[in-house]
Amino acid sequence: MQDVEKTEIQRDTSARRKRRRNRMRPFYSLVVFILVIGVGVALCMTVFFNIQTIEIAGESSEYSAEEIAQASGVHTGDNLMRLNSEQVEQNVLSGLVFVDSVRVEKEFPDMLVITVTPSIPAYNLVDESGTLQVSAAGKILKNSPETDLSLPTITGFETKTREPGMMITSVDSQKDQIFQTLSELIAQGLEYPITAIDVTDKYDIVLTFDDRIEFSLGNWNELSYKVSLAETVIGKLSADKVGYLTMIGDHQCSYRDKDDVERQPFVTAVTDEDGNIVTTTTMTETTTADEAAQ
Repeated sequence: MQDVEKTEIQRDTSARRKRRRNRMRPFYSLVVFILVIGVGVALCMTVFFNIQTIEIAGESSEYSAEEIAQASGVHTGDNLMRLNSEQVEQNVLSGLVFVDSVRVEKEFPDMLVITVTPSIPAYNLVDESGTLQVSAAGKILKNSPETDLSLPTITGFETKTREPGMMITSVDSQKDQIFQTLSELIAQGLEYPITAIDVTDKYDIVLTFDDRIEFSLGNWNELSYKVSLAETVIGKLSADKVGYLTMIGDHQCSYRDKDDVERQPFVTAVTDEDGNIVTTTTMTETTTADEAAQ
């Protein structure tokens, strides 16, 4: 009888142990899974996916592939998984003045591809301190007193920095946006090239087309539309016309020929000590100081 009772107790104990093991099995499986993942990650971060090849893509007349790779700060043997792509891009941009943009791609298991876009001079930025040569993205390429006559000239930008390799930044953040918008528009291609940009007054921006038509467009709202409208008007003028184009309202432009403007009558007045007008003279043509002296 006692043997029977012992057997039943052993069976009950064994059944409880079995049920406990069954309940704990998901937990054990999870622990094993986490350990396997941890080991796998550790191997990926140390043993596997180490860089064997650094490939430099894109064109650069200023720098060799070796110089670009060196500026990136990446070396063969570095781990792809641990590599910070954004940091590599910043290393190249800050280390090489004549690079406008960088793209870093990880090609597993062991290759890193660095693609560079060279900086091409796009504008002269002129102020009282001299001339900065900048790219279309706004990167300062050269700080020089000389102006490249083949490039459009920007005035009134009020940049805060003049160091080559840095991005131009205006003391007025809205002028940064105006530059970016205009630069993107010009990069898309215009029928009549913009040869000068004056943002001294951001509410009365002046663009010069083809060195002959000054366009006062007001503020930078609907900039793309205003430039398109100006090109339409210029297209209706003869190629030798020189003059002034002004936005009137939101959908109209007014054109004045330079010769007509200079020949418009204007009045000069001479006053006495009390401010009373003594004589007036009406002139129909501009007169230089030398001509007046004669």
